[in-house]
Amino acid sequence: MQKNTSEKGKFKEKIHSALYKSDEIKELLLDNIETDKMDNSEIRVNFKKHVKSHLFIDDTIQETSSFIFYDIILPFIKPNIKTCKILLYAICHRDILDNYYKDGYFGNRADILTQMIENVLINDKKIVNEFGIGELSLDSVDIYNSNRFYGYIMTFSV
Repeated sequence: MQKNTSEKGKFKEKIHSALYKSDEIKELLLDNIETDKMDNSEIRVNFKKHVKSHLFIDDTIQETSSFIFYDIILPFIKPNIKTCKILLYAICHRDILDNYYKDGYFGNRADILTQMIENVLINDKKIVNEFGIGELSLDSVDIYNSNRFYGYIMTFSV
């Protein structure tokens, strides 16, 4: 029995794992929590509060923080080849948008978060090649704007 949609779950696990490997992303998402004073299980639990494999955003988030939401779309399915699109929302609460700086990065907190995500998912060759035939590519970056959150919708494909 062929399972064409199983790739979605596998990609979600790979994305979460790749994002978790980035100390910079953990630092930004966990904000003022000192990750060097937390054990791995505490970091993992707190990270999961900020990185979700779904796109339920409105009414889901109550705290003032930064988040990554993502999901997978399969726009093209054939027996041996699938095209996967990854929609990834990198968003920050408006109250903290302009209060984060990191050497080597530019713009506000949401801009910096997208650059960190790109570093992990596009520029880390070990991670890029884990996603399938060919490399994961960044196709577009759109604006996400709501009452309380601002950020970007990043679209990747493989």
